[in-house]
Amino acid sequence: MTASSPPARPSAEVEYQAPALWCRRGEPPQMQSMHRHNDLEINLVLRGELRYVFAGRPFVVREGQIAMFWAAQPHGLVDSRTGDVCWVHVPVDTLLGWGLPERELSAVMRPAPLVTDAELVRARMEAMVPAWLEEYRQQGGAGPALLEIQATVRRILRAALEDAERLSPAAAPGRVLEAFGAESGTRRVSAERIGHTMTMAQFVVENYRSPLTVGAIAQAAHLTSSHAMTVFRDTVGATIGEYLTMCRVAEAQRLLITTSLPMTEVAERSGFGSLSSFYAHVSAACGMAPRQYREQVR
Repeated sequence: MTASSPPARPSAEVEYQAPALWCRRGEPPQMQSMHRHNDLEINLVLRGELRYVFAGRPFVVREGQIAMFWAAQPHGLVDSRTGDVCWVHVPVDTLLGWGLPERELSAVMRPAPLVTDAELVRARMEAMVPAWLEEYRQQGGAGPALLEIQATVRRILRAALEDAERLSPAAAPGRVLEAFGAESGTRRVSAERIGHTMTMAQFVVENYRSPLTVGAIAQAAHLTSSHAMTVFRDTVGATIGEYLTMCRVAEAQRLLITTSLPMTEVAERSGFGSLSSFYAHVSAACGMAPRQYREQVR
């Protein structure tokens, strides 16, 4: 950890911290479980590599890359090279107060990381992190640093969306978000809808190991089942059932990578109601059978 870094948090605290403006620089922390928090999370890998399971899928942030994602999606580090990484967390409530354009806010709220290796953005963020850390210590993140963080978030968003457009040259300007699995023409999501979605996402993450119904998930947000399904799908870009499966697959992947538990126990601990369902969903997410996935990633 660099001299400018605050003391490292224990892994459990990193995994279950409440939403808050937070900066850190140093070695990747050790994590023992999938977790979520209602923040926009930014990872800048200066040296090394981060290997995540994110929303049920493997995801790698390589040296020189900046990744940004809505951390309400279940995610966790499963393997990381020793290195130097900058983290910034921005609470979603703070993010919403910035009045981001619809295109940018919609990109942030989708269940897929935004990634860029824009050299100018990377250099500016690296240069500013020491100042953010110092201001975080002294003022809890209030003041000029917050404005600079806001400007940096906008730069990362623009660079990531431009990168996506270059990767998909045929995409029209209004359809760039399709590179992230988003629907074109997405309308601005209201704070109320985001709040309902966060409540349902949290309920799913806390209870995905048990049998769940859409009705129970909707009830957590005091919505009818039909309205809950519409709200969740429009905000996240995935159905409640798909999100529930993401959580279960993410935990199954973690257990396959970090333990030697038999498949029946991995399936049970991940919340799958049957071994056949476990095999079908994990195989679809990983592109191979669970046993092959375990052998390949170890």
